[in-house]
Amino acid sequence: MKRVIFAGTSEGRTLCEQLSKAGISATVCVATEYGKEVLPEMPGITVHTGRMTAEEMTDFLQEAELVVDATHPYAVEVSKNIRWACEAVDCRYVRLLRPKTEAEGAVHVGSAAEAAEYLAGTEGNVLLTVGSKELHCFTAVPEYQERLWTRVLPATASMEICQNLGFPAAHIIMMQGPFSEELNTALLHTCHAEWLVTKDTGKAGGLPEKLAAAKRCGCKVLLIDRPQEEGMTPDGVRDLLLSRGHKAPRFPLFVDLTGRDCLVVGCGKIGAHRAEVLLRYGARVTVVSPEGKPPEGAVLVRRTFQPEDLNGKFLVTAATESREINHTVYELCVQRNIFVSTADNRSECTFFFPAVRTGAGLSVGLVSDGSDHKKTARAARAIEAVLQEENG
Repeated sequence: MKRVIFAGTSEGRTLCEQLSKAGISATVCVATEYGKEVLPEMPGITVHTGRMTAEEMTDFLQEAELVVDATHPYAVEVSKNIRWACEAVDCRYVRLLRPKTEAEGAVHVGSAAEAAEYLAGTEGNVLLTVGSKELHCFTAVPEYQERLWTRVLPATASMEICQNLGFPAAHIIMMQGPFSEELNTALLHTCHAEWLVTKDTGKAGGLPEKLAAAKRCGCKVLLIDRPQEEGMTPDGVRDLLLSRGHKAPRFPLFVDLTGRDCLVVGCGKIGAHRAEVLLRYGARVTVVSPEGKPPEGAVLVRRTFQPEDLNGKFLVTAATESREINHTVYELCVQRNIFVSTADNRSECTFFFPAVRTGAGLSVGLVSDGSDHKKTARAARAIEAVLQEENG
């Protein structure tokens, strides 16, 4: 099995170390040369360096069978591109979730822009520990060059961003973590900070040490909340890659869909294909999607999903690009005892949409245990050839 890990976090590095020690090979992708430098050489681990577009990821993942997204919790666009590429090449996508840390007493905001807006109504010095990517948002804070200190990675690109935004050299702290509570405390004292701005980076990102230092200094915390995601814990991903915790095979249940009302939410490549398969088996298919072209015979509702779309449905499949919408469809179907399959999360399926082959009066459906999509495709092609022979 070809495994690909999109890393750049401590969890990604740890996962690579665990695989290497177990004698399992993998390709790890990092965006920058700095990311490569902090990743030690490990037997069996091949490093790919450089940022990729969604299309470039698709080309890169052509032979991949399992992809682990261990990028930063706030790298929303990168994760979206990885998911898109995995769907395009029919490769399993697994999101590694960093455990959260409770931040009692913190002021919560939804983004860097919201944090800057909040700071505009406050007084006192501020220590920013949010990196350089969204640093431009904080130039909206009045007198930011006097009030704000920023801590960024010791990389040339980080320095250039800070300088181009007009941060004075004395207010730029270039350091590589991890940071202890004592060091965070010293930096807060040095800046005479009354505010600490940070992200919910969890234990791996040093959040507990930041919170403890802020409490010691009597410094208020402004916390940029983490985007909502679904995925697996680091231990769960490790066990999956090490092939532990074998599950029972999935039971092949065949049902008559003739005249049954079925719903497909989303009309991209996967959604359109699933709608076409359901139509072939006699189902009455409704497709709900604001875009895309459904197969002939399906009823199109040109808008986003609404809960009432589930009324009277026997079977539902969710295949949108939105994890939030797919998750909502899954939860509502479970509540209503409707068979549901989500295309982007195998843990949110009460049935598994098979690779279907028919011929000679036979119908064959194939599903895998989730570990090898390519094996399913190969087996389906072989079965198709047998059925064609039977047809004469």
